[in-house]
Amino acid sequence: ERQTDGVKLLYHDVETNGIGYVTALFDLSEIEEELLPYAGILQSVLGIIDTEHYGYGELFNEINVHTGGIGTSLELYTDVTKVKGKALDPKLDVLFAMMREILMESKLGDEKRLKEILSMLKTRLQTSFLSAGHTTAVLRSLSYTSPIARFRDITSGIGFYEVVKDLEENFEERKELLIENLKKIAGRIFRKENLMLSYTSAQEGLAVLEKAVPQFADSLHTGEKESHGQCIIHCKKRNEGFRTSSKVQYVARTGNFIDGGAEYTGALQILKVILSYDYLWQNVRVKGGAYGCMSGFKRSGESYFVSYRDPHLRRTLEIYEGVPEYVRTFAADEREMTKYIIGTISGKDVPRTPQTQGALGRMAYFRGLTVEMLQKERDQILNATVEDIHALAPLIQAVLSDDQLCVVGSENAIEKAKDVFMETKPLVSC
Repeated sequence: ERQTDGVKLLYHDVETNGIGYVTALFDLSEIEEELLPYAGILQSVLGIIDTEHYGYGELFNEINVHTGGIGTSLELYTDVTKVKGKALDPKLDVLFAMMREILMESKLGDEKRLKEILSMLKTRLQTSFLSAGHTTAVLRSLSYTSPIARFRDITSGIGFYEVVKDLEENFEERKELLIENLKKIAGRIFRKENLMLSYTSAQEGLAVLEKAVPQFADSLHTGEKESHGQCIIHCKKRNEGFRTSSKVQYVARTGNFIDGGAEYTGALQILKVILSYDYLWQNVRVKGGAYGCMSGFKRSGESYFVSYRDPHLRRTLEIYEGVPEYVRTFAADEREMTKYIIGTISGKDVPRTPQTQGALGRMAYFRGLTVEMLQKERDQILNATVEDIHALAPLIQAVLSDDQLCVVGSENAIEKAKDVFMETKPLVSC
């Protein structure tokens, strides 16, 4: 952790063969909840709309002539949005100039282009819901109680889609509000006091970066800063069934084991592998005919079970209810446990590019992950026994006791299981 021209810099000392990987992060924790969907639209617009000096096609070409590309995204570490790019060290000044062009000179009042981007976003989201409905259902279900998931839902999930759809279908009535909100958000977050940099390179690239930072940082928005205090995100349990024209279901059940008093352990990563190869695979995939089935357990406690392209709905929910008993009575000899452990570690010991190493360092910084914590998780995986898996049964029961579910699926299946939902509604008609 360093300082350069009054800007915090996270420097990752990695040999990159002369390439610098830069992430400019802007804190948006003071953007109020109702504007967060517009922050999602803003990050989608930046880089594919005309700027003061380039048409968006020319901008794309100029960026790719001099750099390895510039992209934008919304991330939730401690609520930041980021613009990331990569360039050879001698081109870092060009990279920052192009970043500034995107952030400060984008023509956010271009009604024609905004309408095109909204239509593109709406179509892309609809396609995602119908092809990757499992991630959509998990995120929506977690958003009922998790502010983190709620943030993601209203900036990239169903909550985001609902805003995009309304803006696109009622563009003439909503365009002034859209433009006003985009400009308002850009003016409030793209400021030097909100900026943090993350940079991955060898030592010789650091001086080049520090020379380029002042001109970039000092050219951002200034003036009096509008502030509404820290954003407060509101969650509401809905247990929704989203009807689509599809003939299959994506059935998600979620919860948080930390809220239930349990603690994270590396053994959960082994359980994820076990369920994928045995209980969920056998019952949801082999016997049930679904294309796939997944589970996940995060350090935050957020956990899920979900099926992919599943012909069933109620039956799958019943299978999830059986997970605690399966875990409680799990049996495996030493050879089988070793195979599960190897399968788990194989997902952690993977080759990493310099860019990935920097990204992992940044993630660990924001999430407070230490080497000791990661080593503890590793030891828990390597030393896990059948008894450690048995001990996870109360944790799984805590997840299920939250009684959170979301299904994206066929109208017929959702109507037949209407009693399990609090709300049913159409999602998209495609």
